[in-house]
Amino acid sequence: LACRSQPPTSTTQPAAARASYDPAGDPLVNPTALLQPAPQDRSDIDEDQVLYMNLDGAPQNLNPIFGSSTYEFRVSGVLFDGPFSFDKKMEWFVNDVWVESYTESDDHLVSTMKLKAGLTWHDGHPITAHDVVFSWQTILDDRVPCPAVKTGTDQIVKCEAVDDLTVRYTHKEASPTSKWNLLFPIIPKHIYEKEKEAHADLLTGDYYAKQNREPVGCGPYKFVRWIESDRIEVERWEDYTGKKPYFQRLVFRIIPDTNAALLAFEKGDIDEVRLSPKQFAVDTANSKAFAKIAYKAWGAEWAFYYIAWNMDGTNPFFKDVRVRRAMTHAFNIDSIIETILFNLYTQCQGIYHPDSWMYNPEVKDLLIPYDLAKAAALLDEAGWRVDEQEGWRYKDVNGQRIKFEFTLLMPQGSSTAPSMAAVFQQDLKSLGVSMKTQTIEWATFMQKTRKHEFHASIAGWGTGTDPDTGWNLWRTDEYEGGRNYGGYSNARVDELFTLGRKEFDPAERRKIYQEIHKIIYEEQPYTFIYNRPTLWGFNKRIQGVLFSPRGVFNFDPSLYAWWVGKAAGRNVAAVQ
Repeated sequence: LACRSQPPTSTTQPAAARASYDPAGDPLVNPTALLQPAPQDRSDIDEDQVLYMNLDGAPQNLNPIFGSSTYEFRVSGVLFDGPFSFDKKMEWFVNDVWVESYTESDDHLVSTMKLKAGLTWHDGHPITAHDVVFSWQTILDDRVPCPAVKTGTDQIVKCEAVDDLTVRYTHKEASPTSKWNLLFPIIPKHIYEKEKEAHADLLTGDYYAKQNREPVGCGPYKFVRWIESDRIEVERWEDYTGKKPYFQRLVFRIIPDTNAALLAFEKGDIDEVRLSPKQFAVDTANSKAFAKIAYKAWGAEWAFYYIAWNMDGTNPFFKDVRVRRAMTHAFNIDSIIETILFNLYTQCQGIYHPDSWMYNPEVKDLLIPYDLAKAAALLDEAGWRVDEQEGWRYKDVNGQRIKFEFTLLMPQGSSTAPSMAAVFQQDLKSLGVSMKTQTIEWATFMQKTRKHEFHASIAGWGTGTDPDTGWNLWRTDEYEGGRNYGGYSNARVDELFTLGRKEFDPAERRKIYQEIHKIIYEEQPYTFIYNRPTLWGFNKRIQGVLFSPRGVFNFDPSLYAWWVGKAAGRNVAAVQ
């Protein structure tokens, strides 16, 4: 379902392109040494090692309730722990490091969790049931902007401390997603209640600015320092009551540029790096420096890349489904996969990956092909007509003649967006549509998309733990405060997401999400571009790498399974 030691295959790859680079024949791809699990005898492991990792974007802060991008999750995930988690197969489990006992009522409306005695925060303050209740209250506080974790948590109508170690959760209704709703982040009450009256959002003010950047956590690692635009350092917390991680220290290097990151990797300055398709297929194949120190990891991942169309009426273009479908007809995905993505990616078939249980196979027959003639016909039908003298399309909107000219917003550091946008731009120009591009750094990109201040934006989503996590992407009521950035609205989709929360029968629940899948693809709120697999480089000293639908991060155990043998030597950066 999730983990493949062999690379996934694509049915859309031209034979000539497959012959030029075949990952299955690349000896550096997924070798046994890279996947070798850690030995039971820890004496064979060098536990004084430093792991140097790369972030191709900077976190906005390290308070886990504000996590929205992979950058926040990756760092805060090692600083904070919690009573529940999920594994590489996306299966939920109770974290026995935290939990003494866990029960559910027969009617599935009440869950009771008892914490183990003796748990503490990094500053030595006890972890209690009151921290759990405070965290729940904070997340549901309308003054606290945390849309990513609010969804699901808001289905818990009561969270109360029965005593100092026992928490009783009361769910809004019996639901198969109730257990996932319990995964909300836990933050220390004694830290975050201090300035709450003055700064209810937990973001503003000097006190919270410091706490969110230098957090007191409870995970296997504790915060050391954050050097702006350079690195974040954490060290193993020796008082952690669970299994100790194998690395003494983690250094997250912030290197947004993909070429600079690969150069740093080949020099030994970092131990792992996300690779662009060209880097994976071409640059690393021709690099003696890479072959000397590195292996490549490739696995199926449920992430997808898209162009989001702002449909909220603030622009005159994309509220019309005919225009959105025309945009997709104008996007030459086959050529882009072959020439820019080196046939390593596959065409996206909507919001659910073909390997997932909620995927609707009917969508494959609905895929919108590259067809400029069809795109032109749809634009004509929508009233966007070509001015024969200028060559651009215009439409009379509320008595005003409007040119079809929009801006595509792109995040800085993307290895593929500029090239894809250039191809798209030329095809749109041939149709009489003017597309401009604007590249901005990640934090500003997030701010603009959250505030709906864009015509179109190009980005990607990873997978949630359950399709219900798409609630805050697609429901109408998630436009304000949620992650429905483009203003998508469909009453049937709203209803289906509600039904999905109530249906316990797996087969019937699958039908619900399959219908959502089909409707959203047909309405094209996004132009669904590609499914991105895991493309990664690892220093040869790293072993124990695992794959999941989320890639190599953000599940349990992820990097906690990585290890270095005593004979492997140190990272170059560690001995300089």
